[in-house]
Amino acid sequence: MDVSLAKANIDNLTGLWRLMGSQRQSSGLHYSLSWPGRCWLEWDLREEYDALTIQACIPSGYLCPIWHAGETSAQLEQQLVASGFEMGLQQLVMVLPLGGQEPGNKSDRLDLSLLEHAGDAEAWADLCGRAFGYSIDASVIERLRQQPDVEVLWAKCGGVPVATAILYRTGAVVGVHQVGVPQEQQGKGIARELMQQLVARAQATGAEYLCLQASAAGEPLYLSMGFQPQFTLRSYRRA
Repeated sequence: MDVSLAKANIDNLTGLWRLMGSQRQSSGLHYSLSWPGRCWLEWDLREEYDALTIQACIPSGYLCPIWHAGETSAQLEQQLVASGFEMGLQQLVMVLPLGGQEPGNKSDRLDLSLLEHAGDAEAWADLCGRAFGYSIDASVIERLRQQPDVEVLWAKCGGVPVATAILYRTGAVVGVHQVGVPQEQQGKGIARELMQQLVARAQATGAEYLCLQASAAGEPLYLSMGFQPQFTLRSYRRA
């Protein structure tokens, strides 16, 4: 694994969480002020995770990611489970080199555009929330859409919003986040067409890599598009 590229992926993710609104505790842990409800140590401090700190500092309902979960984190994860925590989310951290990517066929069906108005944030949060099955704070989305390196996007079909995404540029990488298609729109190839447009959009910025954290449901699509697995990410919360 390219450690510097793994760090760039996670730094992109946590950088976005900070833009959403966060504070740093004296323990070194950062925590979200509202959605997305995360509590984390930066990548460079990943070896300093310990069960006692997590037990003492993580608010109820918050998820704490264990970067590069696996053999080296097995003892920590066992201690968390023994202390009443449960795994709330498992993802595969992935990256796509953009240099050798052929431009995909532009979809005539999907119109990908930025949110333009404050009222759009509420509609976007509702659409994305239905795709993922949880509530999203529209005020966080409104804050994000005003950030210079963030693009809060939605795809429309016939003028109707059918999918969501966020792109965030940090250095040589663009992170893609909150790619969501609500259940009533699934099975129509929308996610693939959306991702093809996002890849092209990232390429146009001159970035070298597109990075993301995939759920089990999204892995087959991303693998078929050439994304390369980096490592597993598991997030824990109080049971």
